[in-house]
Amino acid sequence: MELVWTINVILMAFVVVLLAVMLWGRSGILRQRKLEKEIEELRNKLVEYAKAKPVAPMSGSDLYELVKDLETLRSAIAGAKICQRTILKKYKTRPGAEALEKILARSKLPEPVKQRLADEFLVGEAGREIIRLLDRGETIERISAEVGMPLIVTKSQITRLQILGYLDGRLKPTEKGRRALQA
Repeated sequence: MELVWTINVILMAFVVVLLAVMLWGRSGILRQRKLEKEIEELRNKLVEYAKAKPVAPMSGSDLYELVKDLETLRSAIAGAKICQRTILKKYKTRPGAEALEKILARSKLPEPVKQRLADEFLVGEAGREIIRLLDRGETIERISAEVGMPLIVTKSQITRLQILGYLDGRLKPTEKGRRALQA
């Protein structure tokens, strides 16, 4: 009888150990419930973020239109009369910072994408270096030599950066100019 009682105790202990492993073990029920709760919280956050800032799908035609308008603006600032007329007709403003804002506002692309495209297209690597050197107080002649551009090209680049609002009247970077430097 004592043997039966000992076997029952051993079997009960075995069942308790198995239950403990199932509940608290590596892939136990409690861990599974905890993970399911965590997944649900993450789903709720995702839905919350999606509601807070909906992202417009990138369409090829919208991207094409933005790049085309940025190219037209760049050419208009360089002096192309046909491009100046196109900007004036389409955006009811002369080529400059206001036209750039209207071009960016018209596009349905996400804001960071629009800003980055505009900065890359209108400022470029040489423009960023010019802004950086002007911010350090270098002369235009020295900047021209540093960048490796003819002086006339450097001056026209500086003029374009001023017209677009990347540089102020004292040839110092504006907020927009500083953002372009970070790209």
